[in-house]
Parts: sequence; structure tokens; C-alpha cells
Amino acid sequence: MSGSPDLVLAPLHWIEYLGLLGGIGSIVIRRLARNRPRIPWADPPMHLFLAVAFLGGFAVVTVEGIHAGGLPGWERLARVAAEGVAFVLCVRGIPLVAPVAALAAVLLPFAGHAAAVEPGAGAIFADAIHVLSAAMWAGGILALATLHPPGGWRGPETRALLDRFGGVALIAFAVTALTGVLRASDQLHDVSGLWTTTYGEVLALKSLGVGIMLVLSAVAWRRGVPLARAEAAVAVLVVAATAILASFPTPA
Repeated sequence: MSGSPDLVLAPLHWIEYLGLLGGIGSIVIRRLARNRPRIPWADPPMHLFLAVAFLGGFAVVTVEGIHAGGLPGWERLARVAAEGVAFVLCVRGIPLVAPVAALAAVLLPFAGHAAAVEPGAGAIFADAIHVLSAAMWAGGILALATLHPPGGWRGPETRALLDRFGGVALIAFAVTALTGVLRASDQLHDVSGLWTTTYGEVLALKSLGVGIMLVLSAVAWRRGVPLARAEAAVAVLVVAATAILASFPTPA
């Protein structure tokens, strides 16, 4: 991977990723809150996240179309269409939001660097799993940060919700880390690429952010310290690094 990121596309990718991850994370939190005993106040603003994802995605394909001098590819249009449909289903209360939002996430690799790998099927599959698992973990943290627990972050219901999310997040993080390593190996020839290429430097900063999130999560769950918003702030920066990585030119 060489070249410099497109600094016009990067913030647009960032907006889309925040919305899509937060939307899927909201689905996870809402589903966990419906387990017995129910936690009625755990209702993240899923519609707002999905609206942001659609607007960001629409802006991305518009700019990409201008750069390409024509219509974007089917995979880009299908992704934005899925984001728009997920938003409409959400505001209308139709219970099909989860599979449509997941479809939008799965379509992301088809328009990214994974599609340039030969053979591409394995790289696209790994990237799709990476996006979905990251949405369940980091997206769930973003969704949690929007909540205002009536008993505070140290209350018993909040503790129960965090315990439920902790089991899901632990597995999702492990999958995210494993698939992230697989994807990095496709883009960097060796470990030295982490400090000899611009792409590798951004990737290293992203990995550092993920490590900080892991430490904050461990402190929050083991000691009961309310760090949801601190974790979310780091998650926003990690997503920003991901957006910059996505804006690097696709290798021929």
C-alpha cells in the first residue's frame, strides 16, 4: 500500500462509519436490554445513527462518482441503498432493520481495498467479518455513550446491561482483532511497513487506539468505573483512523 489518503473522502468515510457502526451497535444494545429482566431505558437513538450513515454514504459515493467521472459501481450504490432502507425501516418501526443494516456493513469491503486482493473472496469475507464484529463491539460502545441511565452508571440496571454487553463484546473484539491482523497482512508486506509507510503509521495509531479501548473496557467492567463516554471518545478516533485508511488509493 502506497500513496496518500484522499483528505476529502476521509471525513465522509468517517461520518458514514460512525453512523453505520453506531446503528448496528444500537441494535445490539436494544436486543440485550430486552433480555429478562428487561431494561426499558436502554434505547439508543438508532434512527439518528442510521440517518448519519446514509448521509455519509451518499456523500462518499457522490464524491467518488465525481472523481471517477461517472456513476459509482453497483456495490457502492447497493451499500448506500441498504443504509437508506435501514433508516426508513427504523423510523417506521418495521422489524427488518438488523439484516438490512448488516447487509450495508457486509457490502463495505466490496468497494474497499479487500476487493483489490487476488484472490479477492477470502479478503472480502475477512473484511466483512471484521466490520460486523467491530460494529458489535465498538458500535455498541458508541451506542452506550448515548444513554442516560436513571440510576447512574453505577446503578444495578446499568451494571446488568454492561455485564450482558461484556460477554458479546469480548467475543466480538477477539474476532475483530484476528480479522484485523489478516487484513493488515494483505496490505503490508512485512512488519516494518508499520513505520516505513504512511498507511502503516495510520494503522499503528489505530491499533494503539484499539488497545486503549480494551484497557478502558477492562477497568470499567472489573471495577465498575463509569468510562463509557471515555471509551466512546477513543472509539471515535479509532473510526477516524479507519476512515483515513479507507481513503488511501486502491492498489492496481
